[in-house]
Amino acid sequence: MPLFMKRSCLRHSESTPISKKHPRFYFPDGNVLFRVEDTLYRIHKYFFQRDSPVFGAMFSLPVPNGEQPEGDVDGRPIHLDGIQCVDFDRLLSVMYPKDFNSSELFTVDEWQSVLKLSSQWDFDSLRKLAIKHIGCVASSADLVLLGHKYDVSEWLLPHYISLCSRDEPLTLQEGRKLGVDTVITINQIRSQIRYRSNLNRHQDAIAELVQSVFITPG
Repeated sequence: MPLFMKRSCLRHSESTPISKKHPRFYFPDGNVLFRVEDTLYRIHKYFFQRDSPVFGAMFSLPVPNGEQPEGDVDGRPIHLDGIQCVDFDRLLSVMYPKDFNSSELFTVDEWQSVLKLSSQWDFDSLRKLAIKHIGCVASSADLVLLGHKYDVSEWLLPHYISLCSRDEPLTLQEGRKLGVDTVITINQIRSQIRYRSNLNRHQDAIAELVQSVFITPG
């Protein structure tokens, strides 16, 4: 069940002090309060309602009579349990850019934070943006790994093909990322490509072999 489908999935604790307000993402005119780890964020509900069906459903849940909704005051923030500040900060840096002409995020790791949270909370437009940026900077091994982890199917076939058909062998770092089973399978395909002339000459044949092994195994 998604994190926010029931209010019981949210928790607050008036006995646990908030150690700090976020220096950037605590806006005086914000109208919803989140707690991530030991940090308090005051941001604008509108963007979360508009762009995330998960948050939209959570905010639409009825509030019991006589109770104050979570997220309205500092003492009752919505606790985003299991979320790390570094990931939430990166997501918010895209939603609240310092400069509309440039991004604050550059690396695969930074954009992976956006991909992770946008996938978890169904921020479709932010997910597409993260996919676009990661696709421009990540290695084939990273794209295969992240494609499986975050269900980005468009990355899988072309980058499996790249790993299987390139001249250079897999590096130790790539092997550690992909795991033993995947490395063995890639090396088996690489051997077939090298020693079967029909595969070595025809990209369509390579794509068909990779598809049958990694994408739609029988």
